[in-house]
Amino acid sequence: MTSVITSALAGMQAAQKKVTVGAGNIANMQTVGKPGETTGPEAAYRPVDTVQISGPGGAPETRFQERDPATSLSYQPSHPYASDEGYVESPNVDLATELVNNKMAQHAYEANIKSIVAWDEMQATLLDIKS
Repeated sequence: MTSVITSALAGMQAAQKKVTVGAGNIANMQTVGKPGETTGPEAAYRPVDTVQISGPGGAPETRFQERDPATSLSYQPSHPYASDEGYVESPNVDLATELVNNKMAQHAYEANIKSIVAWDEMQATLLDIKS
């Protein structure tokens, strides 16, 4: 397999991971928790970000890391997890940012598909020239 296809497939996998992470963040953005709880059923959802780095051979690799800061306090005094002051921990998720990131991942995925198609067309042209 050539480096063009390998790189394009790695880019497609990275874009797929970004969409998966974004969808998880959006789906859990309303999952609040008790202030100070970091694990267990009473903890707020802790959003994740993807970090893309260059792996061996220059192909992109995607790693996951917890967002910093992962949560913020929001005032919801009637919530069962609210502190004495009426605050709960809410995930640090912005819907608009998540949607933009998912759209960028979609375009990256499409661009990698186009590079595979272009490579395939060049190979077909090369075979036509040789025959």
